[in-house]
Amino acid sequence: MEYVNIVLSYLGKVLMASFYQILAIFGFLFFFGIILYFFSRSTRMAFVNSNNQKLDVYMTGWLGTPIHELGHAFFCLLFGHKITEIKLFSPNSLDGSLGYVNHSYNPNNYYQRAGNFFIGAGPIFFGSFLLYVLMYFLLPNFNEIKNTISHENLSNSGFFEMLGNLSAALSFGLTLTAKVFTMSNFGSITFWVFFLLAFCISSHMQLSPPDIKNMLIGLVPIGILFLIVNAVTILFGYNFTSNILQLSHYTGILLGVFMIALVISVINFLLTYFILSLFYYPRYKRILSII
Repeated sequence: MEYVNIVLSYLGKVLMASFYQILAIFGFLFFFGIILYFFSRSTRMAFVNSNNQKLDVYMTGWLGTPIHELGHAFFCLLFGHKITEIKLFSPNSLDGSLGYVNHSYNPNNYYQRAGNFFIGAGPIFFGSFLLYVLMYFLLPNFNEIKNTISHENLSNSGFFEMLGNLSAALSFGLTLTAKVFTMSNFGSITFWVFFLLAFCISSHMQLSPPDIKNMLIGLVPIGILFLIVNAVTILFGYNFTSNILQLSHYTGILLGVFMIALVISVINFLLTYFILSLFYYPRYKRILSII
């Protein structure tokens, strides 16, 4: 019985350590991806319920959709998947899709199977990268924003620190937002170019249900790898979690870009809902639904 308890305790440590480490590294993607999806879906439903879905498609979809699909396609190539068909911008009134990337892979290839996770999350990675590039070239006070991201306490923390101190996360987001939307920036043409492009990109950075499903498929082989590593390291008394937490702390730039994307998505939703409601309520005498 004692031997059984030792084995069960060992397996429990392996499982808990693996779960904790995966969440520490990838938690940001699910956390912000789902929130971005909520605001993106709410914005789209406001357009749909007000019978202005075509306006939604061509207001942000012309740029946001190709970048979303290119995010998928980039990681398809990186992980050796074969792209069988790609449509960067092809609105379909029947199923509501705006574009797609169809790909195939060898299910017996561990690397390609794990790649499904990154392919599903591709729009967030690729969109964040482009937002950062746009900030670098178009925001007059980019260095100030970069320093804010680098020196804020939260930017040197991991996913669990952010969840454990949501007030600090909110403060970080507000500080960063204030740095982006300054009065001096409002007077710059390049800022408005940035805002227009970021507006389109952020509106389509979200993780859709099919994207999350694809990520979960790829998370299985990744999880197996973590289980194997932890099974070995815990057996020999080594704390692999400390290495993972150090890695998760290098997410400052990604966290900052996520915050900016989220703020722009919220602004997009509020402006869209307010403007559409101005026309919807007088006509139908009821509040515009986003459900």
